[in-house]
Amino acid sequence: MSESENVESKDVENPIKLSPFLVTITKIAMEEGDYISHQTLTELEEMVTPNKIPQKKGHVVVRLGFEITNDQLDTVKKVISVVKDCLEIGGFISEKLGKFLGPIGAVAGLVSNLIDLFEPEKEDPVMKELGELKKQLTALSQKMTAHFDDLKSFIVEQNFYDKYTTSLTKLYMYMLDTLTHRTKESVKTFEEIYRKNKPQELVYVREMLAKLEQDSTNPLRWAMKGDHLQSKATFQKWKNILEGAISEALFLETYASGLLPDVGKHGINMILEKIGRFQEIVKKWDDYYLNTDDFWPKGVQKLVDEVHENKSLSSKNDKIDEIWKGILSIHTNFKFYVVVVSTDHIVRYYKHYEDQAITSSREGFHIMVYRSARKQARDKRWLDQYMFENMEESRSETFQFDHWQIVRNYLSQDNIDRIGKYLGTFYFVVGQSSNHIASKFSIMDGSDGPGCFTFSATLECSDGFSSTTASLFKLYGN
Repeated sequence: MSESENVESKDVENPIKLSPFLVTITKIAMEEGDYISHQTLTELEEMVTPNKIPQKKGHVVVRLGFEITNDQLDTVKKVISVVKDCLEIGGFISEKLGKFLGPIGAVAGLVSNLIDLFEPEKEDPVMKELGELKKQLTALSQKMTAHFDDLKSFIVEQNFYDKYTTSLTKLYMYMLDTLTHRTKESVKTFEEIYRKNKPQELVYVREMLAKLEQDSTNPLRWAMKGDHLQSKATFQKWKNILEGAISEALFLETYASGLLPDVGKHGINMILEKIGRFQEIVKKWDDYYLNTDDFWPKGVQKLVDEVHENKSLSSKNDKIDEIWKGILSIHTNFKFYVVVVSTDHIVRYYKHYEDQAITSSREGFHIMVYRSARKQARDKRWLDQYMFENMEESRSETFQFDHWQIVRNYLSQDNIDRIGKYLGTFYFVVGQSSNHIASKFSIMDGSDGPGCFTFSATLECSDGFSSTTASLFKLYGN
């Protein structure tokens, strides 16, 4: 098709216009029963649309009358560049490959044209670049092998692992041979291996994506279950491993289409459709982990326990830095407020349910981790007014000359429970100024952390003869 086609949407007056590429991908998705949103389709098309780069004029003439243009030489360099980018990431990534599918196929076509035209010992510009490409692809292969080993530990069905990863690895090896030897024999061997296990079929038999759709056979889900903090790093690592496996198939299929005249482009489109479906699945996983608190409370409690037990973290600042590093690593949209204070100070709190906050006193420090998770029980304006009215409080106990005892009595657990129940929120108080407290928090709606309010208050303590003012740190949660 050379004309864009219209696909009707629910709004018949404004049909969604699809390009020929997206018409092809949508048709394959419909045949496969794969849901791919219009947004993901758009992103897929953008991924494979090459950037427009002005072409250079002139050419390099090599022997036997065969010409290599500067554009062809630059094409090899572009592929080397994208392979280096993938190498830095640690595997094939479709976002990197997408805009270079044309150059990848062109390099394979160039290899086909060069067969038997050059003497191996003769160094030519194109040979030098193809040698560099082979070097980079070999290094990338080593990274991918490590990823496949990780994948193997999470895939129970050995037959599936052998069929998919072993077949790709073998084809990749013979693809490298075509770059090294550039002979009819090397191309023939590559073709034989390709015909037995085409990358398009390995991806397209539905096996790999079918396993990713189910929690019980999804390596990423198993890896996240094994990570007590369900970290961004684990999520990204396994997203890249799985995407790398599909993207390697795309690279090999594209190379085959350039090297073997009768292969065509249909296999590339089939793999691209599966990449689109994979991206849709990843969005679902991403949304799940960003908005599900499977890490709470056990994962964060484990982090707090480890910080308590780490003797090298000797100060409140050391401890809060370590906790906050762990908090920031979590792949989540939830917001947090963390406090570390010496157990020498008075600490009180009220929780409406046990998992509302993690509170732990050990090894000379009290650690509190609060997570914003539910709709606020009180209107913010009401809490603001309550806070304003309680910024300065007073308590008088005649003949109680120990003013810290007056503070302790004011902060009795019964009193804290009463206030917490009245507020309807998580309530946390430290009988000391904020200068003695280490705190870190997520920025939320312009406020300091996920607590509805955190503020410094004062308590005037009187024994009937004299008075002193004690500082208090308070947090009202939700």
